[in-house]
Amino acid sequence: MKLNNYWRISTLVISVLIQFSCSAQYAWVYLEDKCSEGEDYFASPVCDTYVKSIEANGIIIQGTSKWLNAACIKISEAQKLEGLPFVSRVVPFQSYQTQEDRTDEDLSYGQGDWQIEMLNLHQYHVRGNTGEGVTLALFDGGFWKVDSLPIFDSLWANNQVKAAYDFVDDEPMQYDESTHGMQVLALAGINYPDSMVGAAPGADFVLARTENTYSETHLEELNWLNAMEWADSVGVDIIHSSLGYSLFDSLQGDYTYQDMDGESTIITIAAEAAAKRGIFITNSAGNSGNDPWFHITAPCDGVNVLCVGAVDSFEQITAFSSRGPSADGRIKPDVVAMGSRNTIPRENGLLRRGSGTSFSGPLVAGMVACLKGAHPNKTNAQVFEAILKSSDRYDAPNNEYGYGLPDVLVADSILETMPLLGTESVVPLELDVFPNPAHVYIQINTEPGAQLEITNLQGNLVLNKTLHNWINFVDVSDLVSSTYIVRVMYEGKVAMRKVMVGSR
Repeated sequence: MKLNNYWRISTLVISVLIQFSCSAQYAWVYLEDKCSEGEDYFASPVCDTYVKSIEANGIIIQGTSKWLNAACIKISEAQKLEGLPFVSRVVPFQSYQTQEDRTDEDLSYGQGDWQIEMLNLHQYHVRGNTGEGVTLALFDGGFWKVDSLPIFDSLWANNQVKAAYDFVDDEPMQYDESTHGMQVLALAGINYPDSMVGAAPGADFVLARTENTYSETHLEELNWLNAMEWADSVGVDIIHSSLGYSLFDSLQGDYTYQDMDGESTIITIAAEAAAKRGIFITNSAGNSGNDPWFHITAPCDGVNVLCVGAVDSFEQITAFSSRGPSADGRIKPDVVAMGSRNTIPRENGLLRRGSGTSFSGPLVAGMVACLKGAHPNKTNAQVFEAILKSSDRYDAPNNEYGYGLPDVLVADSILETMPLLGTESVVPLELDVFPNPAHVYIQINTEPGAQLEITNLQGNLVLNKTLHNWINFVDVSDLVSSTYIVRVMYEGKVAMRKVMVGSR
């Protein structure tokens, strides 16, 4: 994403069209299995034997994804995969159609006071709720001089930066790219007394560079997904991204508003999967309110992604804040926070003003960290619900403000009244089936290792197999045109969907 002026938006989506598009330069090669039955699917790597076999065919692998169980290649090399039995499907990057004691605890907010006070976070901090014990991951275009600017000293003195990695250059973080991520981190959690205090000054942080700020290509999708897998592996509690994806460089292939339906883009599917694995996802709504795109972008369209728009210091929606609804009609954004003339550090660490949902988003992410630190036994769904219910437009939401400006004190009170829920219950078996109607194949997203049965309406079994992956492709080209029942079973749970299969 080009981050100059802090409000150019682009969206990050992947296609599952059968036909390759000339505008897509890369493709996912989905694999049949992982060669590692019995291991944690989401933690186990892509099968090295398959990777070496692909490379032996003269194909350069751009990267791999554990969650997708897929390799990324240039689409021009896809024909070299013919005859490889472990390749399930090749899908172009295009759109779907469907250590020390903590210091500096005396918080003095300085110029950054109002952006914190609008959420009542200053009063919550006084109670000792600063996000301590919670780990917040930030995905961005870089974290310029975070390792050396005095304004970030407290984070290093208190050992609050737990991990950092550059997924663009595939190397440890160098802290020499983009002030944007540095400013997002400052809003989320610094403690620089008398000048600026972030929303969660007691939280720990994991930093990931996923954006190449000099271009806008689909490879940033791979970076974002790999960062999510990595964040999951290091045990983060929250992932925040002040990024969104819709428009790309020439010949890369753009996306449409219809793709923002909560289930079509790979980045949104991945965010939803992370949410189901216990990670709270927040994302900035985007800054396209004045642009032809206008709407929120992926992954903000996710049902379990807390999407954050921007208001000014008078609590009025900014013109640039991206609007909802999602393409399937749900209220988006979910909430708003101050994103106009926020106090942020410039490249030399001195403070200035800046605007964008990039700056409202980390304030809400920090608020989530404070609430999760204060209520460690409450589920993410309960925290999400409490934040919505605490917002000032909860009874009359709209697609500019969402449910409005949240109040952390009200959300805290709501959480106090909520019952403790067992971690084993309340999580249904995931099952997404599309396209519907289908012609050649159906894509099934479910728990790896689930058993699949497809029956006709008379109850006759027409297909029975084990689904080894989270995203699976099932050939239905030989089925007669009719309606079928897709049924998956996993560890005593069952989920079913109807799907129509018809000839072209």
